[in-house]
Parts: sequence; C-alpha cells; structure tokens
Amino acid sequence: MIKTIMLNSIIEQLKLVKDFRKNRGKRHELWVVLTIIILALLTGNVTYKQIDNFRKNEENKLIKLLKITAKKLPSYSTIRRVMIGINLIEIQLVFQSTVEEYYWQKEGVDWIAIDGKSLKNTLTNYEDQKQNMLIMVSGFSQETKLVIKSESFESKQNSENAKVLSMIEKCGLLNKVFTLDALHCSKATTQAIIESKNDYLITAKGNQVKLHKRIKILAEIEKPLTVYEEKDVSHGRNVSRKVSVFDSQNVNHKNYPHLQSFIEVERTGFRGDKEYNETLYYISSQKLSAKTFAEKIKAHWLIENQVHWVKDVNFNEDKSRIKGIDVAGKFSLLVTLILNIYRSLGFISIKEGQSWLGNNWEKILAIA
Repeated sequence: MIKTIMLNSIIEQLKLVKDFRKNRGKRHELWVVLTIIILALLTGNVTYKQIDNFRKNEENKLIKLLKITAKKLPSYSTIRRVMIGINLIEIQLVFQSTVEEYYWQKEGVDWIAIDGKSLKNTLTNYEDQKQNMLIMVSGFSQETKLVIKSESFESKQNSENAKVLSMIEKCGLLNKVFTLDALHCSKATTQAIIESKNDYLITAKGNQVKLHKRIKILAEIEKPLTVYEEKDVSHGRNVSRKVSVFDSQNVNHKNYPHLQSFIEVERTGFRGDKEYNETLYYISSQKLSAKTFAEKIKAHWLIENQVHWVKDVNFNEDKSRIKGIDVAGKFSLLVTLILNIYRSLGFISIKEGQSWLGNNWEKILAIA
C-alpha cells in the first residue's frame, strides 16, 4: 500500500506549504515548483541547470500529468528563487509528516542508527578558526530502511553531541534501540535514551577512559554469556569476527546504571594484501545474544552505505556547486526525501531504482 501513495502524499503536503512570495507577478503555485524539483532529483538531476533542462525537456508531460493550468512551467530563475527563499523548516515539516504517515514501526521494535554527515560543499574558512560547514544528522531505520529523522546544524554554532541529544529528547519513539558511535558514549546521551523509554548500543572507546579500561580488563578475565563467530570473504576481504557478550554487573560505573551488557568484537584477517587486527567494545542497555548484537553492530553501518555514500555517489552531494549553507541544507533534505521514496518502492539500491525509473519518470506518478 505504501508504494502506491507516498509520492502523491508528498505532493499533497507540498500544497499545504505557505508561499513566501508576493502575489503580484506570481505565475506558478509553490507546490508546482517544488514538485518539479523533486521529480528532477528523482531522475538524478541535481544542479539548477540539470533541473531546468529536465523542466524544458519534460514540459508537456509535466503540464498534463500534474494538471497544471499554465501553458508554461516555472523558469530557471523561479526555481532558483524558490530554493533560496523557502524556509528550511517548511521542507522539514513535509519530510517529517511523510515519515509520520509511512514509518510503520513507530511503536514496534526497531534499531535506529544515528550518525552525522558533513556537507563538504559548504565548507568555508578551511584553514581558519572560523571554519564552518553544515552537518546533517540522520536516524536510519534498520527495519524499514527509511530515514526517519534528519536535522542539520552549522559546525561553528553547535555540536553533533548536542544535536543528537536534542533529537533523542524529542524523538517521540518507543521500543527502539539507538545505535551510535563512540562520540555519543556519554552519561547525558545514554540517560536521555533511557528516559525516552528506548535502549542503546554504543561504541566505547578511549574518549571514556575509565569505562573503556574497565570493560577491556573484564573481557580478559570473565567468561562471556554468549559467543558468536563468523567469516567475511566478500569484496576482497577475508576477515574472521568473534563477538562476545558479557554481563555488566561488575562494570560498576556510576554514569551508566542502566548498563546491562558489554560486547567485545574481535576482527582478524586480511583486507586485500593487508593484515587486519582490531578489537572494539560496545555497551548496551539490553542483554541479547552474541548473534543478535553481531547483526545489529554490522547493520549500524548501513547508514553509511545506504544514506551517506548514496548521497555522495548518486546525488553528488559533497561535490555540489551549491555551496550556500542554507540552500545546500534544503537540497540535502530533499535528497533524503528522495531516498525514502525509492525505499518505499522496494529499492534498497538507489542505483537500481534510478535504472528502473530511467527517463520515464511518469511511471512514478502513474503508481501514485
């Protein structure tokens, strides 16, 4: 059912966005301009010029299928003015309203990977203390493959820690396990997750010296509750992975009273011709099997492969010539919305989705 109505729902949400433009001289409704931009992005047109070429080449079809009364579509200048002028909050509301409607695991069990991505195209003052860039923080559902949270901040005005903490405090989710990297291994973040009635699985490294040292020692002297071993021989790798789960009762760290288990992950083998040997530690407010933790630790990195990497490779985000922080943030959020549309259609691979769609973008309107 989702795949038949998501794009149509987005268009209906766009019709509710308040137009910031003055009525005088306005030829096209705001939703029309935004819908053309979204359809262009769906087909891999990511620059103003590419979007305008899409508009020119598909004008007759767009007028007919969108039931536009005007004889001509918005110009290059109109498209650019709309992207500059529209408030990011308006796009955020469309994004979140769509997630609210189509994220079917809102109250069910799910694992949510949270991670930040720097938009390199927005970097200013590279060698200066005033260095600044936009960072997008996303929450990726392992169960549905949808990005269910997406917020941004400027690096000189905020931090990823503070942004993630804020997102968790107002998440409105239940029965979720948030997976995070070591940057977020802190008393404040773990406490916020527990108070939101959710759980966590977080990497523990040297930034939490006492905690890391304690669980490392315990892993050497205690017997694990469960152990799981597997081999990875894909993509030029030949790596063995051993995952051991330990009871947390002897950790005794005052900042983590909700800790139920800690996990040791040992990786050994070869990546190409290079020998590989690494041991990592994780903490969790749940006590689960080693196999389950192994699967979920591995799945955390889907946010890199299925969100961050895709936005750079398929949508050229980092190399985009749209460098203004405000506009780049709007485009990034729209691209995240595009990822959700493709995933709602059943495409885990965005490249496969784009191949299916090809230049026949009207297919996606036909099923909407």
